[in-house]
Amino acid sequence: MAYLVLTSTVIEYTQALHIPIGFGTLYLTDVVLLLSLGIIAVRFIKEPDFKIVRTPLDWPLLIFWGASLISTLVAIIYSSLPWKQSLGETRVVTGYLMFFAVTNLVREKRQLNLLIRGFLLLATIVALAMIIQHFLGESRIIPAGWIGDAEIEGGETISDVVRVIPPGQSMIMVALAAAFATMVFERAGALKFLQSGLLALALVVTFFRASWAVTGVTMLTIGLLARGQEKKRLIVSGLVAALLVAIILIAVQGRPGSPGANLANAAFERLITLFDSRTFEDPDSSLRWRDFEYRYALPHILSNPFVGLGLGASYRPWTPGKDWEKFDGRTFIHNGHVWVMLKSGIFAYVGLLWFMLGFFVRGLKYWRRIPDPYMRGIVLAFALTSPAVLIVSIVEPYVVMLGWATVIGIIAGINEMVLRLFPPGPPLVR
Repeated sequence: MAYLVLTSTVIEYTQALHIPIGFGTLYLTDVVLLLSLGIIAVRFIKEPDFKIVRTPLDWPLLIFWGASLISTLVAIIYSSLPWKQSLGETRVVTGYLMFFAVTNLVREKRQLNLLIRGFLLLATIVALAMIIQHFLGESRIIPAGWIGDAEIEGGETISDVVRVIPPGQSMIMVALAAAFATMVFERAGALKFLQSGLLALALVVTFFRASWAVTGVTMLTIGLLARGQEKKRLIVSGLVAALLVAIILIAVQGRPGSPGANLANAAFERLITLFDSRTFEDPDSSLRWRDFEYRYALPHILSNPFVGLGLGASYRPWTPGKDWEKFDGRTFIHNGHVWVMLKSGIFAYVGLLWFMLGFFVRGLKYWRRIPDPYMRGIVLAFALTSPAVLIVSIVEPYVVMLGWATVIGIIAGINEMVLRLFPPGPPLVR
């Protein structure tokens, strides 16, 4: 949980305790990860009964991580990449290794329950912090990542509406799907409704349309997979939620110019741009302006298909109008799939895709056969996160963001341990 707090909540890991060590900087996150993996190694050596837990996702993840490190070392050896420049993105790729910390240190149902409920509680706390920050505005900033005016489209912003995008936005998206799934497969109480409402509102204030869309599809998929009594609970919960949302919207719209009304109007305007053809066709839209990145990235992929440029490498020159004093995007590309192929090569990309799709397929294959209804909902929600992240990574590089790498590693590890500690039985009949 410590690593999750440091990488995927409301602070940047660079704000945590760190020590310069000559060739780079040692961050508290590095210490926590090394300590977790070190405990596994020590227990394996010292405890005869401690066996390394093996899963079908181990090799894909190791291929992705190993190929990424090899490409970076090659670039450093041939002096095309400064060592220090590679460290930030190397930390991101290494964040996925939290998967092994979960699969090898979580050995009992009690530990697994504590980790899952701790994850959802932490996500709820992050959501509350984001909502508070949104209504505080930019005048009083808590440590909450990137904060600025909400954009509608084409550079048009609403100055009275603040978007909040901390590293913990990854937890929000995952936890909302999980909270929804557990309401469907278990009885929904007032606390679950409140938790889901906070998570949904926090997702709204990110103003990430792609996240809204894939989260909606994820929740729709969970609903379509519900059966019998589950469908009845879903219908009742849906009607209650719709009634509450309607009451809230009527109340805030009755006060034009209020923070609530401004948020509702801005969110609606932002949402409908998903159905506007100009969003996808206008070269100046917030979706299409980054197309120029492909002109620089694709030739590098074709000339370095197997090794890549190395983690942290620059792939394009300084571009006036795209880069400015507060943003140097020469190492950044919005498409996470292209990012991995560009920096780490095809082998690393195959490993990542294999890991993500394996995570999805195994969850989808076994979730219905898990005897515990709560764990059933968790496995399904977490598994559906994988294709959602892959889709969003076409326009935002979620797969190469530390906040997401940590969360993906942890929830994939949780799913593997649910399948291990709650062995799937025969298909359940509804």
